[in-house]
Amino acid sequence: MGDKNQQKNLSILTFNTLGTPLFAPNIKNRYKAIGRIINESDYDIVCLQELFMYYHLSIFQKALTSFAYISYQKNPLGPKGGLAIFSKLPLTNTEFTTYSIPKKARFPFHTKLAQNGVLSSTIESFPLRICTTHLTSDIEHNLTPKNIYYSLIQGQSIEAANIFNNYAKDGQSTIMTGDFNIAKHSSFYVEFLRKTNAIDVFAKDETATYYKERLGFYFKAVASSRIDYIFCKAKNIKLLATDHVFVEEEVIGDGKKSYLSDHIGLHCTLSVNE
Repeated sequence: MGDKNQQKNLSILTFNTLGTPLFAPNIKNRYKAIGRIINESDYDIVCLQELFMYYHLSIFQKALTSFAYISYQKNPLGPKGGLAIFSKLPLTNTEFTTYSIPKKARFPFHTKLAQNGVLSSTIESFPLRICTTHLTSDIEHNLTPKNIYYSLIQGQSIEAANIFNNYAKDGQSTIMTGDFNIAKHSSFYVEFLRKTNAIDVFAKDETATYYKERLGFYFKAVASSRIDYIFCKAKNIKLLATDHVFVEEEVIGDGKKSYLSDHIGLHCTLSVNE
């Protein structure tokens, strides 16, 4: 895989799977359908969020037979932060950074249980690091200081930016994906880009990635929003294509059709010059 200036394509998917324990509807059948579709795809790297239970992780491990490598950080009930990276390429130097809790910040139970943070690995055959994250969930994606979780989510978005910058220092190519729970054009989004000088791969796209009406679920944000992102900071990467994934209902068992999550997935294809 070798010439010094060889160009190779890299296909990346990020997807919030709607895996909140106990409450998520049709989770077993949805996860089997998601795994089957991903396994039949040409993705190289798949970043998944909300895999909070080891049982749920095992469904994907059984389904994703085309993906020989997986990275996640252990937590008592499942992957820490609900994060996992599946890859057809070897993953090395896996790290997990847990977000800190600002003083006097309101701290919901699900955040304490999940231990939100940033999971990352280097891709052995490419000169870059892939990261994925999931910031604390809230019903407002365009937060104001009046929101009880404002300081918590603001702190997490700042830490995500700092982690991104730390990995990207000295010119190391870095990609950060995930569910940031902050709306495009919000103050937190603008501040993240200002701090990192990163490229939002879907910058020209205003399509929402979270849809409150897609599945019957107790947690619903006030509006559908674009809150999932693929951010890139690299000199040796060229964007070839982007598209949305899991937009339509799919058959999930016994001929029944359902949306696979309250989110849609983001997919991009990159050309990487070694």
